[in-house]
Parts: sequence; C-alpha cells; structure tokens
Amino acid sequence: MILLDSTVLAAAGATAAWLLFLRALLRNPRNDAVLCVWLSALFLAFGLYLGLLEYGAEATRPLPRWARVAAITQHVCTLVGLYAGYCAYAHLVHEPREAVRHLVRQGWVLAVTVTVMLVPAVLAGPGDFTAAHTGHYGEGPVAGSYLAVFTVYAGIVAAALARTSWTWARRVDDRWIRRGLLAGTAGLLTGVLYFLLRAGYIVLAATGHQPASKEGALIGRLLAVAVPLSVFGLTAPAWGPRLSRVRVWWWAYHAHRRLHPLWAELTGAFPHVRLPLPASRWSPRHRHLRLHLRVIQIWDARRALLGHCRAADYQRALSESTLTGRRRAAQAEAAMLAAGLRRLRAGQAPGEPGETHAEPHAGEADLPADVAWLVQVAAALPRHRKG
Repeated sequence: MILLDSTVLAAAGATAAWLLFLRALLRNPRNDAVLCVWLSALFLAFGLYLGLLEYGAEATRPLPRWARVAAITQHVCTLVGLYAGYCAYAHLVHEPREAVRHLVRQGWVLAVTVTVMLVPAVLAGPGDFTAAHTGHYGEGPVAGSYLAVFTVYAGIVAAALARTSWTWARRVDDRWIRRGLLAGTAGLLTGVLYFLLRAGYIVLAATGHQPASKEGALIGRLLAVAVPLSVFGLTAPAWGPRLSRVRVWWWAYHAHRRLHPLWAELTGAFPHVRLPLPASRWSPRHRHLRLHLRVIQIWDARRALLGHCRAADYQRALSESTLTGRRRAAQAEAAMLAAGLRRLRAGQAPGEPGETHAEPHAGEADLPADVAWLVQVAAALPRHRKG
C-alpha cells in the first residue's frame, strides 16, 4: 500500500515539521536556530518529495533524464538539510561568533563534498546510473562512487548530530526539551544505521559480493523510523507543553469530581467555608484553581469539625479495617469524620478536639499528594442520607 511506504511516511513527517517551524519562524523571524531547523525540515522534505516523484521510473531502462536529475537533486537536498540541522545545533550550543565559525568551516566541507559527489554523478552514463540507482552497484561503478560519497558524508553528519543531541539531553532541565533531544538522538542513530547499511551494500557490491537480502526491504524500514523519530524530537518542545496542560486539566477535572462527595458532606455542615467561583472553563489554569479551592475548603471544614471528632472513633475503625497502608488510614479518617458529622447533626456540643490523623498536614504545600489522600478519604466516606 503506497500510503504505508517508508518514503511516504518519512515525507509526511518532514512536511509536518517544516509547517510547524514555519509558524514559529513567522512569529520570531530573527531566531537563527528556528530558521535553520525550518530550512533543515524543508530541504529534507523536498528531497523526499523528489523520491516520491521517481516512483515507477525504474520500469524504464535506462532511467529517463528527468529521473536522473531528480535523484541527484534529492541527494543534494538531503545533504543541505543535514547541514542546516547542524547549523541549528551550532546556534543553540555556541555563541554567535563561534557558531558562525563552525558553520563556515562545515559549509566549505559541504561544498567540497557536493562537488566531489556531482562529478561522477554527471559523468555516469544512463546505464551506469540506472544500475547504481536500482541497487546494482557493481554494474554501475561510476554512479556507485557518487552514492558512496553521499552516504559517507550523510552518515558522519548524522552521527555528529546524534552525539550533540545526546550530550545536551543529559544537561537540560525542561522535560519536553529533554524528551525531544532523546527522541532526536534515537532518530539520528537510526539514520546512522541506515547510512551504514547502505554503505555496506555499496562496498559488498564493489567487491563482487551479493548480499543475501535486498537493500530496499531492509533500509526502507530504517528510513520510516528515522525521519518520524527525528521529527518528533524536533517538534516535541513546541507541542509537548500543550499536551502536558491538557493532561493536567484532565487530572484536575477528575480529581475535582472525585472530591465532591467529601466536599459536599463537610462544607454542607459548614457552608460559611464555601467560596463561589464562576462557571468552569476549559482553561487548565482555571480548573487547577477550582481544584485548589475545593481542597482548601475541605481542610477548613475539617478543622471546624474537629471538636466533634474523637480519637476513639479513629482507633476503632483502624483496628477493624482489613485494608493496609494509606488506604487503611484513609478509611479510619473517613469513619472519624462521619462520626463527627453525626454528632454535629444530632446537636451535641463540641468537646476538646480528639482527632488522630495519620497523614502529614501537607494541604497547601503539595497539592497532588494532598488530592491523592483526600480522594481516598472521599471514597471511604459513608454518604449521609437526609430524612
């Protein structure tokens, strides 16, 4: 199926990357690193588009002239795209002057490589070029040498980028930047393996050995993995934080609902602790604020109820529980609060606080830990039925 072809998948990933970075570039056109990343994704995507353009051309022997030109242009675009990726890392890692020095040096290396590569590519005859293009490197030694130069240079650049990405992945603090660098490292290492295997096929063919498996069947899968992983690594710092905000909103939404029974029981007895808020919006910040307020109201109502709570209720529920760990303590806490609410509703006068609480009063200091504890208490709290 053409939609599952490795080149199609890789082209789709590269297209998503350059479109995303085009948006970032329009917002910040003076950012050299973003410009280089956009150029890298654009050239790699264009090279893959040319690869798609050549589909079916192998059926014509020898390859038509336009297909040969497209193949050569594809490889040049790939080298320029890798060089642009190196430029992006240089701008991120080095000071501007040092980055320019690195880019000039690597630019000369790129220019020499492309020149050396183009000489045999142009000199190769149609039959020679067709044989090398279809994987029969032994029958096309001139075009095979051009592909060897391309493969070696691309593999070296990909290895250098993978090394830099791995180095900085261990130094950054931001989670999504670190995840992006790690994914990019995995994608680049897969690309290095892709170029190594392709170089191996060329060397074996040049020495008169025929590999047991076909080249396209093996390295095509590597290409389908390398490009999407690299695209994931490039774009993760852009969309990752938004995904995290959606996850926080989802957590806050469900935690807010699960705390409702406990909140309703406690604040129903002490309605003065309730503070109204506008209707909930989708905003993660607004939902987080509502959850924080609900937790504070639960603790305030609990403090007001302590005069009706007894240590004996807590200890009795603790001894009768069949649970273990924090769930056992939460069940005892719920039983103690339920008994205190019954005394309050019966009109008994409050006494000295006899509360026994196994958990630290983390309340406002650690919201996730506090919510986890209160959710367990809410699940164990018996519901009061009016009338």
